Amino acid sequence: MKKIILIGAGGHARSCIDVIEGLKKFKISYLLEKKITNNLDRFKKVIYNKPNLVKINKKVKIAFVCFGQIKNRTNRQKVFEELKKLKYNFPVIKSNTAYISKNSKILDGTIIMHRSIINSKVSIGYNNIINTGSIIEHDVSIGNHNHIAPGAIINGGAKIGNNCFIGSGSIIRQGIKIKNNSFIQAGKVVLKNQ
Repeated sequence: MKKIILIGAGGHARSCIDVIEGLKKFKISYLLEKKITNNLDRFKKVIYNKPNLVKINKKVKIAFVCFGQIKNRTNRQKVFEELKKLKYNFPVIKSNTAYISKNSKILDGTIIMHRSIINSKVSIGYNNIINTGSIIEHDVSIGNHNHIAPGAIINGGAKIGNNCFIGSGSIIRQGIKIKNNSFIQAGKVVLKNQ
């Protein structure tokens, strides 16, 4: 198994760990966070800062961002870019229970959570969360550093920019364009470009 470090130790991290451990491809070496908490006590925790990242990188070369972006839509991007500069590598994490078309393209640092569907000719950029039970239909394009919340449906040909949050149970109509840094509320039906 390959060693991996995870950034974040909150609720979303618990969900990521569940997917990662189910794959049996990675051994989680450290959880890094801004302030050490009592969450996830079974893992070794380290304060997230540059000296620790440099030190750990001598032993572990793979990292993954494991916090969501409800409160701040740019933190995931900042952390991802900092880790990239330090030469960490990022896997694509795909749940064993997700359906992912072989005709889709998913870039580094993205996680596809349990029971999500990624259909044909979908393009997903770097460092995205495709959360539990999301449906990403054919020919959808999703940029970088987005959070597609549980149960969201993005219909065919829609285009999602960068640093967007698409809320739980929301529906994006086919062909719709969502601009960078958009926040779509839970349960919203989007019928016009945003």
